Amino acid sequence: MISLFALIMALGIIVDDAIVVGEDTDAQARMGTDPLRASENAAHRMLWPVMASSLTTVAAFMPLLVVGGVIGNILGDIPLVMICVLIASLLECFIVLPAHLRHAFTKAAKAKGQALINQGDRHSSDEADERDRHSSDERDRHFLGHSRDEIQRDRHSSEDAPFEGQAPKREKAPGPLARFRAGFEQRFDHFRHGPFRRFSRYTLKHRGLTLASALAVVILTVGLLAGGRLGFNFFPTPEPTVLYANASFVAGTHRDRVNDFLGEMQQALNDAEAELGGGLVRRAITSLGSTQGAPGGSRSSDELGSILVELTSSDARTVRNPAFVTAWRDGITLPAGLDNLIIAERQTGPPGQDINVRLTGGSAMDLKQAAESLAQAMKTLPGILDTEDDMPWGREQLIYQLSPQGEALGLTTESLGRQLRAAFDGRIAQIYQDGRDEVEVRVQLPRDQRESMGTLSRLSIQVPDGRFVPLTQVMHLDHRQGFQSLRHAEGQLAVEVSASLDTSVSTAADIIASLEQDTLPTLARDFGLSYSFEGRSADQRETLRDMRTGLLVGLALMYVVLTWVFGSWSLPLIVMAIIPFALVGALIGHWLMGLQLTILSLFGLFGLSGIVVNSAIILITFYRQQRDAGLSITDALNEAAVQRMRAVLLTSLTTIGGLLPLLFETSLQAQFLIPMATSIAFGLGFSTLLVLVVIPVLLSYLEQFHSWRERA
Repeated sequence: MISLFALIMALGIIVDDAIVVGEDTDAQARMGTDPLRASENAAHRMLWPVMASSLTTVAAFMPLLVVGGVIGNILGDIPLVMICVLIASLLECFIVLPAHLRHAFTKAAKAKGQALINQGDRHSSDEADERDRHSSDERDRHFLGHSRDEIQRDRHSSEDAPFEGQAPKREKAPGPLARFRAGFEQRFDHFRHGPFRRFSRYTLKHRGLTLASALAVVILTVGLLAGGRLGFNFFPTPEPTVLYANASFVAGTHRDRVNDFLGEMQQALNDAEAELGGGLVRRAITSLGSTQGAPGGSRSSDELGSILVELTSSDARTVRNPAFVTAWRDGITLPAGLDNLIIAERQTGPPGQDINVRLTGGSAMDLKQAAESLAQAMKTLPGILDTEDDMPWGREQLIYQLSPQGEALGLTTESLGRQLRAAFDGRIAQIYQDGRDEVEVRVQLPRDQRESMGTLSRLSIQVPDGRFVPLTQVMHLDHRQGFQSLRHAEGQLAVEVSASLDTSVSTAADIIASLEQDTLPTLARDFGLSYSFEGRSADQRETLRDMRTGLLVGLALMYVVLTWVFGSWSLPLIVMAIIPFALVGALIGHWLMGLQLTILSLFGLFGLSGIVVNSAIILITFYRQQRDAGLSITDALNEAAVQRMRAVLLTSLTTIGGLLPLLFETSLQAQFLIPMATSIAFGLGFSTLLVLVVIPVLLSYLEQFHSWRERA
C-alpha cells in the first residue's frame, strides 16, 4: 500500500520536467520558430534547470533512505519509488519528449496556418471585391484564355480561391472544446500580461512591505504550532477490527469463577452491541485460562480469561472503537477478587503502545508499587483508555532471610539458598551414557517431603565448620505474594507500564509532557528508580534523530547541486529560501483539514522541500536570460515572473491534482496517508503563490547588495 501511495504521489511530479520543456517549446513556436528548432532549443535551454530541479528533489528524498528502525522498514519504499520515478522522468524528458514535441507542434503549425489563411480570406473579402471591380476585364480575358476543361479542373482543385459564380466552400465551425480552450487562453494571457504584470511590478516597487507580509504569515503559522493548535501523533494507524478483553483475578482463584465472569462479559458485549444499533460484532471467541494480545505476551494460568472480539469493517459502521469499548465496559460489573480488566485494540503498525514507560530499579516490590502508582496517575489523564504493566502478581511465596544466629555461624544468603535448592530441586551426582542416551543421576528429597511445608521444620543446614543445625534456627520465613515473571533491562530489574490512548482526545506528546512534569520525578525520588519512554516513543526518538541528520544532509546536497548549476554561492540561498514558506503552507493545510502532524507529514515535508525549489530554479534561470538580453533588474524580474507564470502554475497544479483523490479519500484505511498528501499539496500551493512574489523580491535585494559591494 505504501508503494502504491508513492506512485499516486509521483503522478503529478513526473510531468513537471515535461511541462517545463514543453512550455518553452510552445513559447518559441508562438514566436515563429520552426517546430524542430523550437524543440531542440527548449531541450538545450532547459537541460541544466530541469537537471537541477530533478536532482534537488532526489536530494530531498534521499535522506529518508537512512531512516532506520521499524519506521524505515515500513516507509522506506516511499523515497525509493520517488527517486526511481524522477530518474526515469528525467531520461524521458530529454530523450523521447523532444521528438514528440516536434511532431505535435508541426501538426499544430499546419492547422494554425490553414486557419490563418481562411481567416485572412474572410477579413480581406471587402478589399477583394473592390479590386475585382477595377480588374473585371482582366479576369474575363484570363478566363477566356483557358479551355473549358482547364477551368473545370481548376474549380475542382482550388477550394481556397473559388471562381466567380462558384459558391465558396463553408468552413467547418470549431467545436465547443476548441472554443473553450481559445477563450481560456485569451483570458489567461490577458490576466498574465495585465493584472498580474501590474501586481508583480507593485510588489517589486514595495518590496519591503511584500517581504514583511510573507514573514508575518510565517510567524503566525509558527504560533499555531507553538500554541498547541497543531498536535503531533507519531504514527496513527487505521482503526483495527479486533479487540482483546483480558481479565486477571488474584492468584488461586478457581476456574469456575473466572468462567462465570467471562459469561457476564459476553452478555455485556451483546447488550452494548444492541444499544449501539446492532450489526457490529462478527464473532467473539472466549478463552479460559489464558490472555491474548497483552504487552508482555500471552500468559496461561487458572485465574486468567479473555475474549477476542472481531468487529465489522470500519467503513461499514459509524460506531468507532473507543465508543464501543466504553459502552461495553460500562455494562460490566467488576467482581471481588478481580485484579485487572483490560479491553484494548489489536495494535498495528510499529510495535508497542502509544504510551510505554519503563521503570528500572533494584527492588521488585518497589517497582511494582511504583508501576501501580503510575497506572493510577495515567488513568486521571484525558484520553487514556486502559493501563497495564508486564509484572503481574503471582502465587503466594515464602521469602527466606538469614537470622542473626545464622549470620553468627557464618552462613550467607547465597550459601543457604544453594542448600535449599539442592534439597528441593536436587543436585546432579553423576552423568553416564546408556546406549545412545545420556542419563543424569540427581539426588534430592523424596516427592512427598518436597511437597510438604513440614519438611522445612525438619530440615538441617550445614554451617561452614561442618556442623548441621536446624533450618529454623538460621532462617526467618516471610509470606508474601510473588510475581509471575520478572524482567530485566540492561542488567537491572525493570517493569513497563503501557496505556492505550484515544488520539482524538489527547496526543502521546501531551501525555508524556504531563507525566514528566510531576508524576515521574516524584516516583523516581520516592522509590529510588529511573524511568525512560519505550515502545513507540523510542521509535519516535530514533526516527526523528535520523531525520534531523537527513535534513542536514539533504539541504547540503541541494546547495551543492544549485551551486554547481548556477555557478554562484548566493543564488542557491535565494532558491532555498522558498522552503520555509512551503512548510508554512503545509502547516496551514493540516490546520484547515483538522489533521494532526504525523511521521508521514514529516516525510511529505522532506519531499516538499525538493519539489518547491523547482519553480524557483526555472524563474531564476529565465531572469538571468533576461539580464543577458539587456533588461534592467526590475524589468528582468517582472518579465521573468510574467513569462514563467504558466510553467510555475502548471507544474504545481499537476502535482496537486495527482494528490487530490487521496486528499478526499473517505476510507478509514487510507486516513494515515492523508497527512503526507496534505503536506505536499498545501505546501506546494502556498509556495507557488509566493515563488512568483517573494523570489523576485529576494533577488532584487541580492542584486542591490552586489551593487553596494562593488561600489564599496
